[in-house]
Amino acid sequence: MLSAIIQGLECLISLYFIGLVGFILDRRGWCAPETKNFLPRLVTLVALPPYLFVNVLNTFTREEFTRLIPGVLAPLASILLSFTLSLLLVRLFKISRPRRGLITTGCAASNTIFMGLPINVALFGEAALPYVLLYFFANSFFFWTLGQYALSRDGDRPRATTDWPGRLSRIFSPPLIGFGLGIIVLLSGHNPPKTILNSAALLGSLTTPLALLFIGLSLGRLDAATLKPDRDLALVLLGRFILCPLTMILQACFFEMTPLMFKVFLVQSSLPPPTSLALLAGYYRADLAFGSRVVAVGTVMSMLVIPLVLAFINLFQAG
Repeated sequence: MLSAIIQGLECLISLYFIGLVGFILDRRGWCAPETKNFLPRLVTLVALPPYLFVNVLNTFTREEFTRLIPGVLAPLASILLSFTLSLLLVRLFKISRPRRGLITTGCAASNTIFMGLPINVALFGEAALPYVLLYFFANSFFFWTLGQYALSRDGDRPRATTDWPGRLSRIFSPPLIGFGLGIIVLLSGHNPPKTILNSAALLGSLTTPLALLFIGLSLGRLDAATLKPDRDLALVLLGRFILCPLTMILQACFFEMTPLMFKVFLVQSSLPPPTSLALLAGYYRADLAFGSRVVAVGTVMSMLVIPLVLAFINLFQAG
């Protein structure tokens, strides 16, 4: 068991090292604000969709996909239960309106791609990818529907801006479209030409290193004031790193999961809040400063939480 934990920590350290490179580059002033805006767009719009498209075709067969797709119910149930419990916490502690949606959505939604994808693949290999995608689908569906609605109620932007075409465009994001196209091609039984697959694979190979560099760049903006804890921030961290993993463990009592599926889902449920949380806080004119703190501090905390989750997984296996 100890050797497995050490191996997992070695994988995490290699990921953190790439993030450290981004952190150093930011501290040295190498990256202009335009670069920091460009990197997430490059990953989300250019690298990630072909990565998911190719890996769906390389990971699944038609029969395997049909068998696995009901597995999306377990993470969705965990996310919705976490959201419901966080609503109770918000009422119990009488949280003010500009932060309610940030807290409830931050408790339930996690950074399933920028951090979840490279971490799970590093820890468990490419075999983890199908389960990463299942959790990603459940997480994205929640975030761009219930989560976005909760965030829209925090701010003073007129409700007319939250039209259904806009919501649908958010739900069907480029990564989700890449994933969906992969599924359509997979179910059709006809593979695209090798030229397209090779090009998509090359673009997709940019995903992990660029995502980790971007996380490092984001952490370069932190200072002591940003990391200062308060009650509201503590509530988000409690929900994100304790409540949500516990609800995921609870789902094992109701849904049949393979050992690898359970491990990936548990890691996914233990990741920090998505960076889009701060973006939507700014868009809806909610508490942007608090939203940025949630994302930044949650990302730092995850570096301590993930090794603990890995240790729990190995204890669970040993038991």
